[in-house]
Amino acid sequence: MKTLYIYLTFIALALMNTSCLKAGLDELETYDLNEITNVRFEYRWWDETNQQMHVMEMSVQNSIDATAQEAVCTITVPAATDVFTEEIRNQVSLSTLAINVDASTAARITPVGNAPVMGEFPSDFSAREFTYTVTAGNGDKADWTIRIDSFNK
Repeated sequence: MKTLYIYLTFIALALMNTSCLKAGLDELETYDLNEITNVRFEYRWWDETNQQMHVMEMSVQNSIDATAQEAVCTITVPAATDVFTEEIRNQVSLSTLAINVDASTAARITPVGNAPVMGEFPSDFSAREFTYTVTAGNGDKADWTIRIDSFNK
């Protein structure tokens, strides 16, 4: 009898947690913007002594032109600190950075040609100019150029 009550309880819960709602739902907005709004670069390194990953964000001056679909960046490596030592700072180069890009809501960014894949570290930005396709939520696409104007150490 106890088993019967357990099965009936499961059946009742299953019926209460289903929905027949097919209409009356709010329409979700389809985003049509495909812009890059900010570009950041960072250097990452493993600290063997403390068994942890460290991240140092580079100082980046951006000039973003939405009409030309271009972001021009000036990267400056920060001064050495207790954690970001001179030895680690000397290892920073355009071929050892990671990129972070802010884009329009619901947009996806994919590399074109030899552009480094975002999220992979280290990435090589020594060619200084790359193209990324920014796809809006509604499918509209725009090719954006990210150019590194100068790298200051």
